[in-house]
Amino acid sequence: MKVSGYLLFVTLTILLFGCEKSDNAAPFSNSSTGVGGSLAKFTIVGNYIYAVSSHYLYTVDISDPAHPVTTGQHLLNFDMETIYPYKNRLFIGSRTGLYIYSIDTASAPRLIGEAKHGRSCDPVVANDSVSYSTLKGSSVCGPATSGLYIYDVKDLNNPVLKKTIPINEPIGLGMADSALYVCCAGEGLKVYCISNAYDPVERPSLPGADFIDVIPYNNILIGWVSDGIILYDISNRLHPIFIKKIAN
Repeated sequence: MKVSGYLLFVTLTILLFGCEKSDNAAPFSNSSTGVGGSLAKFTIVGNYIYAVSSHYLYTVDISDPAHPVTTGQHLLNFDMETIYPYKNRLFIGSRTGLYIYSIDTASAPRLIGEAKHGRSCDPVVANDSVSYSTLKGSSVCGPATSGLYIYDVKDLNNPVLKKTIPINEPIGLGMADSALYVCCAGEGLKVYCISNAYDPVERPSLPGADFIDVIPYNNILIGWVSDGIILYDISNRLHPIFIKKIAN
């Protein structure tokens, strides 16, 4: 029986991340943060799992992993799709906008900022000052213009759209230092230099595969493609070097 592409993507990621942990480390320390792709619908930050469905944000206390406790189930009025953690913030992509939640009180996420856009599918990644979202307009996602949307998030209460770069049907994306990787399905993987965070410069892309999502981790880029997983060496962030492909 073949393993599905997404399951393989998640399993490989867990194995790679797990190898980095000390044998003596607590499984869910307060400093730990889950690392996942931009299409992820759940993440781990410290002792909590945060998960999204189309209209709910769930909070689950896993300080005792054998007895998880749901501490919050927030009904929301927008179609939430993806969740991305950064420090004490959750960046949530929905079909109507980018939403930023504070998890200063870990058991009770609080909405602190939002930026609306036309209806579309919306993966997101972020750091202290910038957030990148890929919007894909379609009959399923909505009529928004497809492209890379760049937000200034230095003021988390008031994200500001700084630039839009038109891209044909982008999907997932990942960020590593001065590089941004954008999946463009059959058009391959676009690579951008983001030394100027709000004005990305496109570098040579990686053709030849149908990219869905990517996870940069240390010097490895894990790519989920339509027929398996591709690994790249990103010691040079802007020049990924093929390592191997793992077929479904």
